[in-house]
Amino acid sequence: MSRGSQTVLEERLRRQDGVLAQEAQGQTVLLRLDDGGYYALDEVGATIWELCDGRRAVSEIVEVLCAQFDAPQATVRADVLEFIGDLRRERLLVVEPS
Repeated sequence: MSRGSQTVLEERLRRQDGVLAQEAQGQTVLLRLDDGGYYALDEVGATIWELCDGRRAVSEIVEVLCAQFDAPQATVRADVLEFIGDLRRERLLVVEPS
């Protein structure tokens, strides 16, 4: 695991202010109110979204998902890091200051 990945795993992410989450037809849709941008999440994505509450480190989110979905940690960690990277680029998640 790279040093950059370790840093991200220690971060506590929270949902960006001004993002509305709505469940529709089995998926969760996130809407940025400032510009109307939207992002659709599947079940796993919605779970990650809910766990990004500013209190849990990314590594803790990985542990929860491993237990919930009975999946290998290395796979879950890689998927979570990629997914939260996408959400950060879309301005849906932000790092909670320490």
